[in-house]
Amino acid sequence: MKHKFSLKTVITLMLLASALTYIALAAFIGYPFGFNDNRSDAVRDFAALLSVIDMSYIGDYDENEVTAAAMRAAVDALDDPWSFFMTYEEFRQNQNNTQNRYEGIGVTVVSDEETEGLKIVQIVYGSAADTAGLVPGDVILAVDGTSTKGITHHELRDLLRRPIGDSIVLSLLRHDGYDEDVTVVFGFVFVDPVHFGMLDNDIGYIRLYNFHSGSAQSFIAATHELIAQGAQGLVFDMRGNPGGWVTQMTEILDFLLPEGEIFVFVDRAGNEQITRSDAYYIDLPMVVLVNRFSFSGAEYFAAMLREFDFAQIVGEQTTGKSRIQRAIELPRGGAVNISFAEYLTKNRVSLHDEGGVVPDYIVALSDEAFAQLVMGTLEHYDDLQLQKAIELLMQHKFSLTKN
Repeated sequence: MKHKFSLKTVITLMLLASALTYIALAAFIGYPFGFNDNRSDAVRDFAALLSVIDMSYIGDYDENEVTAAAMRAAVDALDDPWSFFMTYEEFRQNQNNTQNRYEGIGVTVVSDEETEGLKIVQIVYGSAADTAGLVPGDVILAVDGTSTKGITHHELRDLLRRPIGDSIVLSLLRHDGYDEDVTVVFGFVFVDPVHFGMLDNDIGYIRLYNFHSGSAQSFIAATHELIAQGAQGLVFDMRGNPGGWVTQMTEILDFLLPEGEIFVFVDRAGNEQITRSDAYYIDLPMVVLVNRFSFSGAEYFAAMLREFDFAQIVGEQTTGKSRIQRAIELPRGGAVNISFAEYLTKNRVSLHDEGGVVPDYIVALSDEAFAQLVMGTLEHYDDLQLQKAIELLMQHKFSLTKN
């Protein structure tokens, strides 16, 4: 049975999933917190406000929630979509995310119309769910006796929020039709940020999900493997990639591109720091796939390959981000992810000022195809953006053969 996914639901989930991925540097730097007179006044005002709430408010409230809301509002007032406040729990989860790991059991689920439960569509290899024997097609009917019928993704997240080492009992309708209760132990789920393989006509395909820890090593290894298998052209899929660490991205660009400037860092004073690549490069035709959810390093990657005349770009116009963030931990354990510098391409182009990267070939996906792309179920022959990339590489191959 085929399931249709709401575009609005998919986009919301993507934005929520990627909201904590914009940290572009690995270092977390602490600063002394001093106050001038104006800031002292602001601190006194906020303390007075908390006192008024405590002494006068008739209802119940959580002071930590009030404080966190005030912190969020303060950063939101900067009107910078890339700067945001994180609570202790959010900061901890963000640190896990940038290591390409998260706390959980390692499943992706969708609502199942027939049973009204949650159907497993993906299992992370080596995760707790994989170890426990769960497989795609199993349907979760209850978690520790609590029915999943009509449950929202937010409610499911709360239900599955457990410390490492805790266990849960999943009541399953197995893919082969029988009922079974399975105990799963929570742990770290490690995610490989690279998916790759050979397509027809000697075309290698690499999808990079982010530029976080280990992404450069995996990307480079995948490229070498595809070339060893006889790849005559490469498709780099950056659709839905939210970016990540500058160091990981520049390592990949250095691997692919010849000698030249590959990253221009600009500090608050306008001073440039330039990262250069060496003379080694990959001499194959390339196409980069992007969409409106290609953020930060993903769109910069596409822009740089085009500026070096190494690749054509297919898909949708990207987001347009040109600021770098740093996560600064706060005294009570939370953190603020703050924009502290910007970056330009080697041609001194600001992707923010340009409104993102405009593809050489604008190709849209239907709502249904886009939802399938997000869930990882879109077949290659139904992927119009990928098919256009293959067409371009075939034209290049044919022109070389003809010459």
